[in-house]
Amino acid sequence: MRRLIITGLPCPKEAWEDFFGPSENHTFLPIREVFENCDSPDPREMSRYVTSRIRELKPESLICHDMGVPLTLMSLLRLNKKGESLNTVVTLFNGAFRRVNLLKANHPFRIQFMRSQRAISEVVARGGQVDDGLRPYLSRIRAMYRLIILYGLAEKLSSVAGLNDFAGFSERNYLSCPIQLIASANDPYIPFDSVLQLRDDVRASSFHETSYGHFPYNGDRREIMSSIERFEQAYHQPRPSMPRPTSRAATSRILL
Repeated sequence: MRRLIITGLPCPKEAWEDFFGPSENHTFLPIREVFENCDSPDPREMSRYVTSRIRELKPESLICHDMGVPLTLMSLLRLNKKGESLNTVVTLFNGAFRRVNLLKANHPFRIQFMRSQRAISEVVARGGQVDDGLRPYLSRIRAMYRLIILYGLAEKLSSVAGLNDFAGFSERNYLSCPIQLIASANDPYIPFDSVLQLRDDVRASSFHETSYGHFPYNGDRREIMSSIERFEQAYHQPRPSMPRPTSRAATSRILL
């Protein structure tokens, strides 16, 4: 199973490699790599690099978390719009996409004023790991979150005006690939109502709740991997071969 794991802030690739285990079929795309290959703090522009990696790798399974969630969803919407279909399933961990209450999910505001060492200490205290390679990008991270704040305000105003939601996502938009959500209600950064909004937006065909705080690699590995593997197998089962009919009369229609 070719998996592409798109991580969020501020985690290093190594944290996810330890969780998933070594495999030549695993490709990890940390946010640091996105920053290294994109000069803009605009999530819409950042998602273009994610789109290029999805096109290149053609994963059978996409797994994403935190900031990786909106970047992945914008990429899939872009591919849908261009008529590019993917034979993939998507697993989302906690992330936010639309209609986020920034008074509850207030880390975009707090990061504007927090010193880097305090931010690191907070992440570590909550069980996370920090990618040291992100240090040169701190100002861009702050700029990215400022844009997210502006997008949130624009989305609220556009909803009041009766226009489509920001980033081109409307009630008529949907993602054709199967999506499951492995959600955590005890996330200190993302309120659970944002996770439920995400579930409704993507029309998740599977919703599994477990406790991992904000960082999935702190959760029950056996439970989480079991959920991922069952979902992958449900949509990537090999089709049984059709029996060769002995005569025209014996031919029957087989629905797979």
